[in-house]
Amino acid sequence: MSDKVADDFVDLFKKTFSLGLKRLLPQEHPLALANKTDVNAASDDLAFIGREFLTWLWFKSEERNGAIALSKTEEVELHLLKRIALEAGEGEYSQGVVCSGLHAELKEGKEAIRQGKKVKEAVIKLRRDQNEWEFNFKADTFYFQSLKMPVVDWQETPEDPSASLLERIYLIENAVRTIDQIYEFFLTIRFSPEWAGKEKPRLSKWLKKEGE
Repeated sequence: MSDKVADDFVDLFKKTFSLGLKRLLPQEHPLALANKTDVNAASDDLAFIGREFLTWLWFKSEERNGAIALSKTEEVELHLLKRIALEAGEGEYSQGVVCSGLHAELKEGKEAIRQGKKVKEAVIKLRRDQNEWEFNFKADTFYFQSLKMPVVDWQETPEDPSASLLERIYLIENAVRTIDQIYEFFLTIRFSPEWAGKEKPRLSKWLKKEGE
């Protein structure tokens, strides 16, 4: 999805339903805003929280072979593939690097993280239950691009001609909802004592190991 497509959808939604629709950026998530307004919380700059999330996802994708717990009883599997774009700063002062290839060739990206860059965009493979998606994910906007859907053998029938469309909508919603759930899990950790006490040291160890 591009900004133009998103804007066109907002306009179409308003014309169709006479209702407004607002796009929420990662830094506008209630858990992130709660940290920003909490006088007892660290005054972190939330502008790049989406990039921090995607950088953390890269770490989590390799920590337990991609397994991420959504709850005590459910896990999803996530991997970053082929192409990872990193950047520091913004606008004319931004500095970026794009890494592509197999795992061994992505070491350049981890070196970029050690130098202060964060992941801005990446190709993600996501598995939940028996479904698997692959898509390009943009950290600043949480846009999904080039979404490859799970293979579903669903035949339309005269009694239910829209079954295939409804199944496709369900699968798209499931992918988006899963990323949202992982993001909430990240924010819960990020703005808690666990971040400085456990999670950040593990992330630093992961980067140090790659640099040795």
